[in-house]
Amino acid sequence: MVLPTATPSGANCSSLHSDIGQELGIGNPGNDFRLAVAAYNHPEACYDREYLTQWMELDAHIHKQAENQVQAIASCTAAVGCPTALDVKTEPYHPSYFMINGRSMPDNMDPSYAPNYPNQPYNANPHMHPGDMVLIRVVGQGHWQHPFHEHGNHVRILARDGNLILSQNDTVSPPRLGGRMEFNTDTTPGQAFDGIFYWSGKGLGWDIYGHSTLYAAATQPCYPDANGYYTKNSSPAAGATTPNYYEWCADHNHPLETNPVGEMAKGGPATQFDPLVATNGLWYNGTPYLGPDAVGRNRGNTPLPVGSASQNPFAESGIAFMWHSHNEREITTNDVFPGGMLQMMLVDPPVWYIDETL
Repeated sequence: MVLPTATPSGANCSSLHSDIGQELGIGNPGNDFRLAVAAYNHPEACYDREYLTQWMELDAHIHKQAENQVQAIASCTAAVGCPTALDVKTEPYHPSYFMINGRSMPDNMDPSYAPNYPNQPYNANPHMHPGDMVLIRVVGQGHWQHPFHEHGNHVRILARDGNLILSQNDTVSPPRLGGRMEFNTDTTPGQAFDGIFYWSGKGLGWDIYGHSTLYAAATQPCYPDANGYYTKNSSPAAGATTPNYYEWCADHNHPLETNPVGEMAKGGPATQFDPLVATNGLWYNGTPYLGPDAVGRNRGNTPLPVGSASQNPFAESGIAFMWHSHNEREITTNDVFPGGMLQMMLVDPPVWYIDETL
């Protein structure tokens, strides 16, 4: 992996969508966790966040054979006939553990360097803000290919095995990116790919922040920039602490629910289910909205039943997208679901500072 030492010619990578404080979250002391401003020396290879994952599987029977034979060699006291070498049968190969960065779900959601995983230091717990360009670097290990599927959007493939994919018949210089937008980004043993994931809420048809002109607390401006988003390039410009930074303005104030609870826009097409009579996942914030302001206006400060475990606390109130293997057996751990090759991309509101050291 070779990173550019300077900003690629013709690119503005230092702050893609705003100043660095807004880009990485309100309250950020100025930390920039990127290893470089671009993934490759190309003006279209800029990114905001980077996540590296290694995908592999494990056949527990093979490891058990090796463990038993090592113990037999060490404990043998006979004068003759003691085994001196391993004779591990690696076929047939039937994996039962499927791992990202050496951990199966839910262990891969724990912090990096958690003391209970001394030999598996890295988690697989990606976060982003709306509008972020997220660089994902994926390495295939083990024996099998795994169909990695990223919910929320397709992934634009940048490169394979460190080779940037460019258009072969472009007349501009440098040639524009030539990688495909992919629904599944398969991981292949011994190979790697780099891609860009992006999510903004554009085109959902409803306001993800739950804005409404009916209530003062729900009123917030949204002035589109040249691309239709509320950013520092809007007029008037969005400020460094704007809670709906990078909102898609065409959906501003559009209601989702027909008769919502709380101070929300009314007259939409949907009826939200009652979280008190449903089984709520660890990443569900209790509503379909983004950010504690919208969640609080819709369901109050305890949108889920009191005592519910959560990987998405009220102060965060993100929107979660499952990233996982599309082979359903591979999202189990020793045949127990959920587990295996499963992680969650949490889209956090701009008010949430994403600390990438965790």
